[in-house]
Amino acid sequence: MTAIEPKTDCPHIKSDILDNWRREIVDVSKPCLTCHDVSENWRCLECNIVLCSSYVNGHMREHNQQTGHPLVVSFSDLSFWCYSCDEYVISPILHPIKVSIYVAKFGELPPDYHDASITNGEDMGGEGSSANPS
Repeated sequence: MTAIEPKTDCPHIKSDILDNWRREIVDVSKPCLTCHDVSENWRCLECNIVLCSSYVNGHMREHNQQTGHPLVVSFSDLSFWCYSCDEYVISPILHPIKVSIYVAKFGELPPDYHDASITNGEDMGGEGSSANPS
């Protein structure tokens, strides 16, 4: 079995991505806006819409095709996917988003919250191998 290595230099991850994220409360139980499924949902990091993956009905992929919004995060495993790069991605910029989803999902901070690899010296406001949303 081959491990998935997320892309570390995605050009679509911008430093202002947290501005959009902070506009809306994280609700990991939120259903797909289109089909109302709750089993495998992703949230768009540009407009905050919650839609299902291709393993359900592919509504997030359709959203990307219609809007061009490249970055999404999985509520299932906290992974980030970039449609433009067609790869899982990681970045210190995304850590506050990952932590906020973790807290919403599990009701506590991640065990490695104070680990430099997670916090990277950033304010924590807001990776994995889930089925990709495409």
